[in-house]
Amino acid sequence: MIVFLTLIYVLILSLLVKFKVLQLNLFWKLSPILWMLILFIFLFVPLQWGAPAGNVRVYQTVVEVIPNVAGEVIEVPVQGMQPLKKDDVLFRIDPEPYQFQLDAARSALEDAKQKVEQLKAAADSADAAVEKTLQGIDLMKAEEQNALANIVAAEATVEEALAKKKRANSLVADLKFQVETAERELSRLQGLQANNAISASQVDKAQIQVTGLQSQLATATIDAEAIEQTITKSRANLDVAKTNAHVLELRLKQQLQAELPRVKFNAKQARLAAESRIGDKPTIVASAEAALKTAEYNLAETTVRAPANGYAIGVTLRPGQRVANLPLRAWMTFVNDEKTEIAVGVKQYAMRYVEVGQPAEVTFKFYPGKVFRATVDRIASVNAQGQLVASGNVPTAPGTSQMAAEFGVILKLEDDSDIDVSRLPGGAIAKAAIYTDKAKVAHIIRKVMIRMQAWQNYVIP
Repeated sequence: MIVFLTLIYVLILSLLVKFKVLQLNLFWKLSPILWMLILFIFLFVPLQWGAPAGNVRVYQTVVEVIPNVAGEVIEVPVQGMQPLKKDDVLFRIDPEPYQFQLDAARSALEDAKQKVEQLKAAADSADAAVEKTLQGIDLMKAEEQNALANIVAAEATVEEALAKKKRANSLVADLKFQVETAERELSRLQGLQANNAISASQVDKAQIQVTGLQSQLATATIDAEAIEQTITKSRANLDVAKTNAHVLELRLKQQLQAELPRVKFNAKQARLAAESRIGDKPTIVASAEAALKTAEYNLAETTVRAPANGYAIGVTLRPGQRVANLPLRAWMTFVNDEKTEIAVGVKQYAMRYVEVGQPAEVTFKFYPGKVFRATVDRIASVNAQGQLVASGNVPTAPGTSQMAAEFGVILKLEDDSDIDVSRLPGGAIAKAAIYTDKAKVAHIIRKVMIRMQAWQNYVIP
């Protein structure tokens, strides 16, 4: 542009010299150089940041189609580059395995609803087991008290029998002494009778007394033996009562320390299982419903649909091929023509005055000879040099030889443009200029340059 304006200046200067308006001297001979210097300093330098320009590229969002379920493809109704609406079918996966899963999930939901009642019954049964155990403990406590009472009674019986034994032994000893005394008296009287010192009646009387005492001794001895047997039996009963009391004590401890905590724990678990809820639904029912929704979702996802308006490109998928939900591999590529964006690269020194809403102009290689009005829609606040990619490597420090990468500015074509942005092919290139609030005198030069570029698009590929 500087050369073009300088040529115009030289042409005008030549005409002025030819018609004798100016006299060609050294100053006018060197004036084209001065003219170029003035243009560069006062026009083209401010032009770079007052009306920055840059290369444009049209971007389209490309979606890598990856199904949410795996299986064998049974139908691919689309063709490459065929216009599609959102939710149009891209391909179908064999739904039969997922239908089986859905049927199983429905059965599991019905089973879960029935199991809720079973859990309630189990909880009631566990509570009844706790109550029964408590009643058994109360009964054991009563039996233990009865066993302790039996011990006291048996000990009293033993003590009473021992007292009777003592009296019986004393009586036997006394009767033995009386018998021995009576027998000595009878022996003495029998000796006197032999000497005719006494009568026979006295001897008989002594004999009767000995016989009576012997009878009393025999009876007292039998009674003493009976009392001894009673003592033995009472002691045996006492041992049995103590054994029973000890057994009841052990059983009661087992019930209190092991059985009762166990049945209470079982009852608590059963009650928690029966009353466990998510929101207003039992947990197992909510879980079964979630599994049912998952099965329904998986079945629905066997039909893969277009995520937006656009078209599929590179359709090589065919029925019979197996696909899977693998994020590292796409099975079809879909171009979203609703997300077409126009981005211009602006050098870093020219970015300081670029703001959202400023006017711009674009000329596409796709539409030679035309200039379209646009507006700054968004400004990218980072470029590729400023991106930190997660990795195990330490980011490289900036070097002295690095180049200043451009920043992207997103443009929006005005509504009165006679082209549909969505019909611009991804990868189309253009030139664009942004008209900032600075160096407005230079805007006219940039507009001329943009239009020159538009006509150059006819001849320059």
